[in-house]
Amino acid sequence: MTKSISILSIVLIPVFSFAQETASAGYSLYSNLGYYLLGGAVLLVAIAAVVTLMKLLDIVVGTKEVEIYGKHVVEEFVQTKESEEPFWSKLYKQATKVVPVTREKEILLDHNYDGIRELDNRLPPWWVAMFYITIVWGVLYFGYHHLSGYGQSSEEAYLEEISMAQASVDQFLAGRADVVDENSVKLLADEQSIADGKFIYQLNCVVCHLESGAGLVGPNLTDEYWIHGGGIKDVFKTIKYGVPEKGMIAWSSQLRPVDMQKVASYILSMQGSNPENPKAPEGEKYTAEGSQ
Repeated sequence: MTKSISILSIVLIPVFSFAQETASAGYSLYSNLGYYLLGGAVLLVAIAAVVTLMKLLDIVVGTKEVEIYGKHVVEEFVQTKESEEPFWSKLYKQATKVVPVTREKEILLDHNYDGIRELDNRLPPWWVAMFYITIVWGVLYFGYHHLSGYGQSSEEAYLEEISMAQASVDQFLAGRADVVDENSVKLLADEQSIADGKFIYQLNCVVCHLESGAGLVGPNLTDEYWIHGGGIKDVFKTIKYGVPEKGMIAWSSQLRPVDMQKVASYILSMQGSNPENPKAPEGEKYTAEGSQ
């Protein structure tokens, strides 16, 4: 018993340390109660296994003593030790029906595996208890979560996990401005975004489109006619992938997605500005339906 308590104390030290770290990090111990119960059960099984190995070692030692000192000498010694045994040790032997080494022949079975004989010992009480506890636990768990309507079924728990994971992903993506593409881009109208877009345009686009957007090598960006579409998604896509056959490079390697969104929004803000000497319209007239 003393050995078991010592082993239990040593094994539980890291468990308590982990629990303390979890609590200090702001997590509730009850949120992972199932894992703690499972871990506790594993620890108990491990401790019981160690105790069982100790008992087996005692049996092996007892067998050797019988061979060396003789059956009668060992029986007298065992009887003396049994009379001095504590109550808990006697209770354990009664519960497990442990057969002394000197009487093992009484429970010896006929099975013989390469000289290894089998004893008809009773199963350890901790093993039997855990077996029945798991059955009761399974029945109660199934009834509570699948029949009573109070607990979550496996499917409901799965769907909730999926929903929470999706919400976490959405929150993460919402906090990252760079996660923008031609499918998710939106037209920006705030002054700061338009100002940033104008700066990017003047730095990179005026060579082909002029500062006013009237068009030079590239087309006029201020009229209603567009070669590749005049909505925010179309303009963003044109900037991102470029038009290599017309001499326009793909800006995705030089501009961040959020910057391409800003410059595309600025370009659309130039609509109807009527600059001097605009280039002749090219492409087709674009309607306002796809501008958002």
